[in-house]
Amino acid sequence: QLPFWDKSLIMKKNFLSILSLFLFVPFFGQQVALNSQYLFNDLAINPAVAGVKNYTPLTFSFRRQWAGIDEAPVTQHLIAHTYIGKSAGAGVNFYNDASGPTRRTGFNTSFSYHVKTGNRSKLSFGLAGSLTQFIIDRDRLITDIPGDIAVLNNSNNQLIADCNFGLYWSGERHFLGVSGFNLFENKTDLFALTTPVINTLDRVFYGHGGYNFKLGAVLDIQPSVVFRYMLNSQFQLDGNLKFTVKDAFWLAGSYRMNDAIAIMGGVDLGSFQVGYSYDLGISEIKTYNTGSHEVFLGIKLNREPKDKTPWRKRNKVYSN
Repeated sequence: QLPFWDKSLIMKKNFLSILSLFLFVPFFGQQVALNSQYLFNDLAINPAVAGVKNYTPLTFSFRRQWAGIDEAPVTQHLIAHTYIGKSAGAGVNFYNDASGPTRRTGFNTSFSYHVKTGNRSKLSFGLAGSLTQFIIDRDRLITDIPGDIAVLNNSNNQLIADCNFGLYWSGERHFLGVSGFNLFENKTDLFALTTPVINTLDRVFYGHGGYNFKLGAVLDIQPSVVFRYMLNSQFQLDGNLKFTVKDAFWLAGSYRMNDAIAIMGGVDLGSFQVGYSYDLGISEIKTYNTGSHEVFLGIKLNREPKDKTPWRKRNKVYSN
């Protein structure tokens, strides 16, 4: 019978050993970083979102996953997109996702084309090109066997290009989108063109939608879902419910299937947005961490006024 501290030490070593297996194959597992506040960072999951808003959003998010576990994933997103004329949009998403000795850094550039489907709705087609660098810091990998071939033969710096596509139907109160990432599953390393990449990015598919119910002049309730499926992996489903008071303060809850329950809140100050979410794990890994934290900051640039009625029509006395 081992004492408690020996059991705890062995359990921790076993967990880190299992975690290290995923670090050796970074192109599988959590290839696309998790994001609880996807309603504000929706360009990260669908390139067709570019330019659909009547302002230019500039957002930054920081996520620390599984707090309490050394070298757990830490993710940053810097996103901006804008409309180009009345029927097109463009955007960019810079991301950095570090986990232990591995790091995934890159960007997507998106272009979208919008088609009117009604007086207050439109269908957007989006296409994005991505460039992602994968880095493994071999100096931070400690193995029982000196000069382990599994470490030495694993490239520590790869640059992969790929393509993403999306559709997005939106209106004054609803949104519905589908998208696919890493469509080519490119196996060419731009740093070593003659050496094919064995483990590459798998295709990832998203489906997301929601509807905003307005209760009087004060309260809005918005249920929404996001579906995520990566080939050779289990699908994931998030269910969200968001309450907004006076278009300024919001509180939301989210359930991520077999993974976590998230509580989110924030404030919209007109030109600025601030949000925070806390994920409480419900999977077996919850024993080893104290939850996940995510902070969101947003700026609304080039805001169009709510009242677009020409001045002369609003002042008929003077116009006459």
